[in-house]
Amino acid sequence: MPSHIRKVGVVGIGLMGGGIAQVAATRGFETVVVDLTAEILEKGTSRIRQSLERLVQSHEISGGKAGISIGEKDKALAQLSASTDRRVLLQCDIVIEAIVENEDAKKDLIGAVARMGFDKMLVSNTSSISITRLSSVYSHPDRFMGMHFMNPVPVQPGCELIRGLLTSNETWQRVTAFCQELGKEPISAEDKAGFGINRMFVPFLMEAVKVVEEGIMSCEDADKTPLCLGHKMGPITTLDFVGLDTTLAIAEVLRRELGPGYGPPDLLRKLVAAGFCGAKNGKGFYLWEKGKKTGVNPAVARYRRRAF
Repeated sequence: MPSHIRKVGVVGIGLMGGGIAQVAATRGFETVVVDLTAEILEKGTSRIRQSLERLVQSHEISGGKAGISIGEKDKALAQLSASTDRRVLLQCDIVIEAIVENEDAKKDLIGAVARMGFDKMLVSNTSSISITRLSSVYSHPDRFMGMHFMNPVPVQPGCELIRGLLTSNETWQRVTAFCQELGKEPISAEDKAGFGINRMFVPFLMEAVKVVEEGIMSCEDADKTPLCLGHKMGPITTLDFVGLDTTLAIAEVLRRELGPGYGPPDLLRKLVAAGFCGAKNGKGFYLWEKGKKTGVNPAVARYRRRAF
């Protein structure tokens, strides 16, 4: 069945929200993205424009085999608008929440959208938080579910779909169809801590941090090992792209709900406490400039956890 979705609302224009908005607009959906200030929106829309321009360059270099044409870029930008006024979401057929990975913050937003009068499908881009708990603050929990996009959204082909306890069959079917209309492969998962993808993947990332933390391998060597498994990106670089703060939040959810064995390493906690979030703010396990690594963070290079 088709989704019958025409207008998409996205709340949050960070790396994930901006990527989701870009994909929706590129696939022909009228898309409005909402955030707190005009400055945040300008920064986010600028990042979207740059991303689309890179796709145009890829299209030209590949002779049309990859990327998008200039005409497709212009159409996507024409489909995209931004606003600081949440009331524009009332005209949308679906709203995608893509703010910080924090349960209280997400519940505050979802509750505010509900009180505003929005009563259609609402999905959360959470990567670990219970969909059933988040839906408890929405007036229509049957129209609520999880839609966990992968980063970077314009590139990654999969999208994890999570059904809450009260999600209706109609919502499930329409969101699944919407996922396919976005050009994404639906990956179904149950509403348990970390769902499926992060339940498997985050422990792998945490072990990579421990390998660096304990001095077993450097960041660079730890990043090389997954190449033997066919992975295109190493775990330390992946952490910087996902965001150290986001990964820490996911690991804390897993620790609380699945036990201490899933908890984050000391090094990850310290980096986030020191303000190192990864590529998005230019400093994580690596230092970054204009989206490219410039070297290992000196604070990481000298750090070793002492075992006594």
